Amino acid sequence: MTGTWVLIRLILRRDRVLLPVWIAISALMPASIASATADLYAGQAARDAFAAASVSNPAQLAMRGPIYDASVGGLTAWTLGSSLALIGGLVSILLMTRHTRVEEETGRRELLSSGVIGRHAPLAAALAVVLAANLLLGLLSVPALVAGGLPAGSSLLFGLSIAAGGWAFAAVAAVTAQLTASSGAARGIVIAVGGLLFALRSLADAGGIGWLAWLTPFGWVRLTRPYAGDRWWVLGLIAVFVAALAAFAFVLSTRRDVAGGLVAVRPGPATGALRGPFGLAARLHRGPLAGFAIGFGLMGALLGVAARGLDTQLDTPQFQELAATIGGAGARVSDVFFTLVMYVLSQLVTGAALVSALRARGEEAAGRAELLLSTPVGRLRWALSHLAFAVVGPVLLLVALGAAAGLAYDGDVARVTGATLAYLPAVWIVVGIATLLSGLLPRSAAAASWTVLGLFLVVDLLAEFKLATGFVLDLSPFVHVPAMLLGGASSPVAPLLGLTVVAVALAAAGLAFLRRRDLMPSA
Repeated sequence: MTGTWVLIRLILRRDRVLLPVWIAISALMPASIASATADLYAGQAARDAFAAASVSNPAQLAMRGPIYDASVGGLTAWTLGSSLALIGGLVSILLMTRHTRVEEETGRRELLSSGVIGRHAPLAAALAVVLAANLLLGLLSVPALVAGGLPAGSSLLFGLSIAAGGWAFAAVAAVTAQLTASSGAARGIVIAVGGLLFALRSLADAGGIGWLAWLTPFGWVRLTRPYAGDRWWVLGLIAVFVAALAAFAFVLSTRRDVAGGLVAVRPGPATGALRGPFGLAARLHRGPLAGFAIGFGLMGALLGVAARGLDTQLDTPQFQELAATIGGAGARVSDVFFTLVMYVLSQLVTGAALVSALRARGEEAAGRAELLLSTPVGRLRWALSHLAFAVVGPVLLLVALGAAAGLAYDGDVARVTGATLAYLPAVWIVVGIATLLSGLLPRSAAAASWTVLGLFLVVDLLAEFKLATGFVLDLSPFVHVPAMLLGGASSPVAPLLGLTVVAVALAAAGLAFLRRRDLMPSA
């Protein structure tokens, strides 16, 4: 562990902007939602009525689970439990990968290890910073909740449960960072695992299979039940999970070479078989895309199974009225459920697309792009070879998700796949932003792109409580996607075409900036 403290200081210096922004925004959200909840409902009777309606809504159950207590605190915990676990988990995954696998991929770990740095110090430093940041985030959310009149003990449990969600995914990312030599593949594996765990939690609550919730961190965060019985012992379960995975990661790190992974990279053919930059890009992108496609196909099948039969199981006037309120006259309960869950899964697809969109910047930071561009290959052609997979990749993932869901749902593959593909222009917007940032601010492109996606998630969440309206709400591209299964727009072509035009403009601007700036091999 020699040198761990020095590496902790280095990480804090490198992330001196990202960490405070993430912690501040996440820590302020619980108090904001609690205040909005108190203002939205006139009294306990109104909150009880809302809780009863939510319990009878399969879409709400899939998104957030049941409401254990209809108090202001209970509704706040219900609203933010899974959402903050998703956001905190995503940031924790990115930070762990950035300070472990990316450091090895760029060669900086080998340089550091030539000095007085122990073998386990880099992993220990990354875990220490990420776990401490999550803990600080959770603790900082408590004073504002208590000042708002909520019980101190329950508020502390809620804050720690928020931190625990980030801890769990940081531990998973620590393990996946040992498996592969590619930072993109490491991120892809853990994001796919996160999507599968979210789908399990949704199936557990919407499908009435309660024991499944105990198999996923999204379930554990909810099962701590702050403001509704305060199950402190569930935090012990999460602590054991994190400790076990962290220890396993240290064991795995001793069984591989620096800059290598436990899953060996297959050697290429004896003679060159790549046809230009597009052939090289295909070789780099095909593995992660195949893994993502399999993962999203499995998630789609789980989603289809959860939605199947809801129309007959919940064929009551109350449910039909609820479906009509959300989706319009004649809307099916199962279609409402599928649409709301797809809204979340489309943002996971966006995360996968970002991995592809930022691969070109990763090649540049590692110095490999400079070698390639010393051959008769132009910058634009090289950049387009990677951008093509960031554009086509989400198409494959959404088709895999929609086709699997359609087969398991109602057999109408074309209808369900069309509904999932409607999110494609919104995904391309984020890809366009990543391309623009790579051309304009290459050193900060990765962190800034993931931050933008996180802000879109926050805006969508705040919109549910009318804390984000008007111009702020319109900033999220996902808000403009028509709900195809519910007849969300009389003419869905106009909004989808508008999003696509914006995405093309962003990407074109990014490519223009890339052609005019110097290469920056150092990250």
